[in-house]
Amino acid sequence: MARTKYEADAGTIHVLRMSAGRIAAAGNAPPAAEINSPIKAKISKSNKEFGLKPRGIRLNRTLTAGSGANIVTSVRYAFLPILTKAIFDGATLAAETTITIGSIVWTIGERVAEDY
Repeated sequence: MARTKYEADAGTIHVLRMSAGRIAAAGNAPPAAEINSPIKAKISKSNKEFGLKPRGIRLNRTLTAGSGANIVTSVRYAFLPILTKAIFDGATLAAETTITIGSIVWTIGERVAEDY
């Protein structure tokens, strides 16, 4: 996990930890400003925890295994935090477009707003 910066909707800059591959996905680039908030953004924050859950996009991909009458299809989901509001509001993250993280191709499902 790498330490990066996250720009909140209010403009404050927070620490966020996520993998380098996920940071680079979808043109995701950290803000240039320095960290100015002691509150850490947490990707998997529960509603009972203090902190900031970052805005992002919900990703999905369909997996198929087996053959003949034993074909099983399942859907996997993931969440990708978007580090700046400008990237989040941009047109490149439209629903049903695909992005690649590592060697895995994901489909963008929906945008998820920031949550305190």
